[in-house]
Amino acid sequence: MPIKSSNFILTKGYPAAAAITKKKAVKFTGDGSQSVTPITAVGDIVCGVAQFSVSATEITKGKKATVITNGRAVMTGALAISEGAVVYIDNTGQATTVATSATRIGICDEPCAGAGLDCSVSLD
Repeated sequence: MPIKSSNFILTKGYPAAAAITKKKAVKFTGDGSQSVTPITAVGDIVCGVAQFSVSATEITKGKKATVITNGRAVMTGALAISEGAVVYIDNTGQATTVATSATRIGICDEPCAGAGLDCSVSLD
């Protein structure tokens, strides 16, 4: 299977308030610090997709989270996602097609065959 690709228009470094996992959506903490944290609910407002992981140890050393906010991003799928499908987030920030109360994040333009596999998403 070919490697999924990203073509970001804009990435930004944000302080991480907690450990971040690459290829998952993140949200702002909302405390005015412009920090990001992992998604914890399907209705969370997404600020983008983490391009790289950031561990708790790296946070103490000042490493920021690189977040793709515009363009195409590689995401981890929570299930099989076909090309052209509307993509939402699940409660862990993975890509899904289950829309019940979920936040829409974009359109799949490179599919994945199942859970834990990568897909490419054109972000809204």
